[in-house]
Amino acid sequence: MKPERLILFAVIAVTSGLAGCAANSVDSDTAWDRYLEFEAALDNQGMELDFKPYFTEHAYADVEEASAEDLPYVKGMLAYPLYFDETYGHAEKGDVERRCLTVNGQTSRGDTGSLSIEFVQQNGLKMNDANMLFVDSLDELPGEAQCPEETRF
Repeated sequence: MKPERLILFAVIAVTSGLAGCAANSVDSDTAWDRYLEFEAALDNQGMELDFKPYFTEHAYADVEEASAEDLPYVKGMLAYPLYFDETYGHAEKGDVERRCLTVNGQTSRGDTGSLSIEFVQQNGLKMNDANMLFVDSLDELPGEAQCPEETRF
């Protein structure tokens, strides 16, 4: 191959790769950023945090309907970033209106798990649904993003 062609091929390959990375990072960071934002707010305010800005009306209904006695338990169940002591990775898919984020890691109970979260657009991305899968080995963790309904058997 002539040197000019090799350089042109390399420029096209690098440009294509960069364009793909740019599209993926812009497209894939939105739900993960929202996850991290909720995690940081929980770290700062704990369970005193107002969960409403992070959840759709549908998902937040559990908080609104909880008795004062049950509220700490309900908030603990909804504080999904606190499920993991360590995360192994995450993946995201979707579009502007709906995004699904899958987070793999070791749970606070020592189990290996995969959490799939659906975010929908309601004045910003908000959590609408989630499903947690527990697996026996790291090999069983999904390598791609899944929506909660894809993880229910």
